[in-house]
Amino acid sequence: MDKQTYSVYISNISKSISGAYKCVTDRDGRQYTLTYNVEAYDPPYFVNTKETQYVVSGKAALITCEARGEADLLISWHKEDEGLIEITDDDKYKVTPEGLIIDAITKEDSGAYRCTASDLETGEGIDRDIYVEVISTPSIEELAASPNATVALGESLTIECLATGIPHPEYTWKKISDKDSSETNVTWQRVNSRIVFQEVEAEDRGTYECTASNSAGSNAMTIDIEVLLPPNITEFNNVTAVEGSTTQLVCKVSGRPLPHISLTFLGEESDDQSIVWDNKNLSDTEAEFYLSFLRVNRSHDGIYLCNATNEIDSVVEETFLSVLFAPHFDLSYERVWTWKDKNINLSCEHQSNPKAEVTWKYQGNGILAEDQLEINKVMSDKLHNDPLIIENKTWYGIYECTAKNEFGEAKKIIHLLEGFTPAVINNVTIVNVTSNSVTFSIEGPNEFNGPDVIGFQSEYDEVDNYNITDIHINRTWSKDRPFRLDRLKANTSYNIKFAAINDVGNGPWSEIYDFVTLEKIDSRSVPDEPVWEDDVVQLVASDRVLKWKPADSSETVEFYAIKYCPTYDGLIEENLCEEEQIGLTDEFQLNKMDANTTYFFEIVAGNSLGNSSAALIMVTIPAEEESFLSSGAIIGIAILVVFLCIVTLDVLLLLWRQQGIIASCCYKKKNKREVSLNSRDKKGLLKDNTETNDSLKRPSNGHREYEYNKTTGVITGKHSAV
Repeated sequence: MDKQTYSVYISNISKSISGAYKCVTDRDGRQYTLTYNVEAYDPPYFVNTKETQYVVSGKAALITCEARGEADLLISWHKEDEGLIEITDDDKYKVTPEGLIIDAITKEDSGAYRCTASDLETGEGIDRDIYVEVISTPSIEELAASPNATVALGESLTIECLATGIPHPEYTWKKISDKDSSETNVTWQRVNSRIVFQEVEAEDRGTYECTASNSAGSNAMTIDIEVLLPPNITEFNNVTAVEGSTTQLVCKVSGRPLPHISLTFLGEESDDQSIVWDNKNLSDTEAEFYLSFLRVNRSHDGIYLCNATNEIDSVVEETFLSVLFAPHFDLSYERVWTWKDKNINLSCEHQSNPKAEVTWKYQGNGILAEDQLEINKVMSDKLHNDPLIIENKTWYGIYECTAKNEFGEAKKIIHLLEGFTPAVINNVTIVNVTSNSVTFSIEGPNEFNGPDVIGFQSEYDEVDNYNITDIHINRTWSKDRPFRLDRLKANTSYNIKFAAINDVGNGPWSEIYDFVTLEKIDSRSVPDEPVWEDDVVQLVASDRVLKWKPADSSETVEFYAIKYCPTYDGLIEENLCEEEQIGLTDEFQLNKMDANTTYFFEIVAGNSLGNSSAALIMVTIPAEEESFLSSGAIIGIAILVVFLCIVTLDVLLLLWRQQGIIASCCYKKKNKREVSLNSRDKKGLLKDNTETNDSLKRPSNGHREYEYNKTTGVITGKHSAV
């Protein structure tokens, strides 16, 4: 270093340089020695000490800090809290050789800690700043299904898992019932903390588990998903059975919740003790319904409906029970009437399944051989098996029809007889007589060879006219109508006779009966039978109104009563009939009637003395045509269009010629203003003027003279015009 000082520089210290170093110098023949003992050591260093360490909230945690050196090191702790604060042992902290133990970790324990390792022998020391982050085990706050944990097949479903924790947890899902708990081959899509089912399938029913995990731990929660299945009829087969045997209809259904099953027969109901039913639940989604016929018969043949219903839907399937049976006739004997020049159909109508083969036999008395051959030919003609058609022949006798199939046969006897018109009516009773009507009770002839009586005909006239002419008034009644005559003269004697009517024709006239109408004490009488308007059917079709002619004696009518009944297949539905009293009118609105339905109408006119005979009609109510605009709306639109046209024309006149309503209003205002000004000037100039035939002269203040010309309307002076 200089002439007196020497040094040794060791550039790279290692333990191998440790030892004694001797400095030797000679002076004046004398040797001097100085020995240095050098000991090299490794500096202290940290091991297994992370700069960021996580601790779990609520638990005791160890913050590790491990250091190594040549000798035992002293570890001390500080926390940065507005400066370094040394940590000593207390209820919260405990310094151990393994590290710093913090009891009951809270969020406030997060922050920066300093670990210092010191070598007391060498005085060497090192520091390590450790950031402590408090974490928490995930807690699942809610596991919810939207719209509901119970969902119908095919609907969408979302299950959401909401959890808290530090750091923020990650989610995993699995279906507990599945053997493979992984998220492969599943029917859902995972979106963050949710799983989404676009269309729920039956297999999606079950328990789902959501697991929320972070470095502090994990937590799991489960939810049960119920998938509702609409009812489905899996089996309902057609059945064929022989009459008298035992058979069964089975309706198998599936669904969740388990559907309610019912069977309905589309036929006539009967209290049949040979039919029993039972149902069986095969599982929580499958059930069977059994309808057993202990002894099936032909009345059981027909269509059966199986209905399966649960809270999701309702389905219906139909099946057919075909009962095989031998032919059967409702009537084994039938009497049929025919007469000359009448075609007759002999019906062999029967019930059988399968279809039976029909054959005919004939037994006649006194029939010619050629007629017998012709009858046999007709009976053997396949075209005339059923019915047997006899055209313009009088082959009276007994016909035997035989229907046969593989299960048996049945026979029917048809006795073809010659029919005659009814016999003479012998029992007629007058039930009621008024001043203008009479009602009879007629008991028709019962013993005669021919078809039944279907009506009665009468011929009547005043006694004074009866023997003068053969032309009399006729009236015909059907068998089920009141036998009443209206519009008779008061206090008048009448003769009347009756004849019964059947399909053959009119029977002979009865003896002549006479009756006398009552004297009209009151000016009123029982009303006459209403008469329909000639175009009543057309009015129903066009205006949906039923009209009749006002009664000739309208002053005697106090009200009208109408009865109407719907008809189906030509039959009147008596249980659906309704009656109304409609007061004095000659029409009845049909707006409340069902369209495309035929109704039977019966109307009577009445007063305090009684009711008239009923006027009858049957009409079909047409479908009502839809009207887009009412008549009032159409008129309003037409008026609006006309008004707009007038306004448009007036605007054009205003712009083109300065004429029209708008122009006259505008210019009238302007003229009024000008006239007002002129009038004011005239009043100042023409006070006390004297009117003459041609002109008005007024002397002024002696200096000027003004003249007003009535023809031109101009006021002039001798010197200037005003």
